[in-house]
Amino acid sequence: MFGIEQWALMAYALNLLLVLSILFFMLYQRRSPQSLTTWGLTLFLLPFFGVLLYLVLGSRKLLYKKNKPNILLQTLEEDSFSGRPTSQLANAMKQLLYANQIDSATHQNTLAFISDPVMAYHQLHNAILSAKTSIHIETYVFELDSTGQSILTALTEKAKQGVEVRLLLDAVGTLRLYLNSHPLKAFKKAGGRYGFFQPLFKGFLSRQMNLRNHRKLFIFDGKTAFTGGMNLSHDYMGEMPDTTNNPFWIDTLFKLTGSVVNHHQTIFNEDWFYTSQEKLIHHPQSPPLNKADKPTSILTIPSGPDINSDALFESLLLSIHAAQKKLIIATPYFIPDSAIMNALMMAIKRGVAVCLITNQTSDHLIFDLGSASFIRQLREAGGKIYCFPTQIMHAKLMIIDNQAAFFGSANLDYRSLFLNYEISHFIADKAVIEKLTTWTEMKIQQSHPYRPHSNKVHRFFENLTRVFAPLL
Repeated sequence: MFGIEQWALMAYALNLLLVLSILFFMLYQRRSPQSLTTWGLTLFLLPFFGVLLYLVLGSRKLLYKKNKPNILLQTLEEDSFSGRPTSQLANAMKQLLYANQIDSATHQNTLAFISDPVMAYHQLHNAILSAKTSIHIETYVFELDSTGQSILTALTEKAKQGVEVRLLLDAVGTLRLYLNSHPLKAFKKAGGRYGFFQPLFKGFLSRQMNLRNHRKLFIFDGKTAFTGGMNLSHDYMGEMPDTTNNPFWIDTLFKLTGSVVNHHQTIFNEDWFYTSQEKLIHHPQSPPLNKADKPTSILTIPSGPDINSDALFESLLLSIHAAQKKLIIATPYFIPDSAIMNALMMAIKRGVAVCLITNQTSDHLIFDLGSASFIRQLREAGGKIYCFPTQIMHAKLMIIDNQAAFFGSANLDYRSLFLNYEISHFIADKAVIEKLTTWTEMKIQQSHPYRPHSNKVHRFFENLTRVFAPLL
């Protein structure tokens, strides 16, 4: 019969074995020193519970590729379009993505930038009403407030008309609907189908509940797509201007037509099949542009557990190092890894004007604490930080030297760069970038400089949260 000391020794030995096994596995994955340090502290400070945390939250790529194969984007056009981007950064970006097995350059596209929440709602709603064959929606948040209910009603009506309507929702982002899907009953009865990505209570460990689907894809008839930072709720868009004390969040949406929509459709189809096991048939389309439309070249960058490499992270890092004059970053949560942070600090030392548009107070306290230490460091180095007193900033943009830009669903934080399923885009279209630059300059005029907390206790918790940034 073992005594208490023997049981305690066996428990200690078992925990040590598990901890060492995890650390060796992380070394095999070539995880960053900061990630190794963070998880090492967590594992040693929280015996057994730390191991459970790692099993649920620690893995970056899917353990079982048979469940979710890697997304492969195929070449859709001959790369001979005379208007394709020829800047040094654009060519380097294309080469980098190609080396990461992402051959996603398309040139025969149109792109419209939408920043007004009311216009975004009406554009999306009209696209639903005009759809003839299919509506495929993938979003992180779908709340049945006035905006969400209106969209759901329109989707239900289109399903009744025989349109193929598929609604893919993240189980965490739409937790309320996931726990109670009764409001979707009429939609399903009308012929629509919905699915919850990474269900929380199905395959708890094998499906890795920490890997969330943060992509925003709204695809109509395989010809028109919307993407960006906006989810489906009244926080982001609405039928009428908001006159209450809770104004719309600051966010962006992009309307795309052309060959790029085929890549969006491929990503949606893979995500939908993973969730529902229904294989959607899609025949790539490249409808001719109107003579009045100026074609835009777009590089589509999917990222997450279904991509072998960290292509988005590498693309952003390349762009920061390539910046010569000005770098504008808009992100609701600023929790970069050490490589991104060091690149930004070096850019400031090289004379690049680094401007960060973010939140003083966002919708997540833990992210505010996690961001604060990084923001203070950037500010002290000479970066310009801008926040908003009465609104939450949710846009995701990076503009490099007013010549190239990123947009999409990804924030500049650990979760978007290394954990979540995301979709981003790189462009070097002068006309579009001019609109993005004008919008960011207008937002800077409406903002106020970031004001760091002077309370030493608060700063202690900010710095402490930074240590555990890879867990956020």
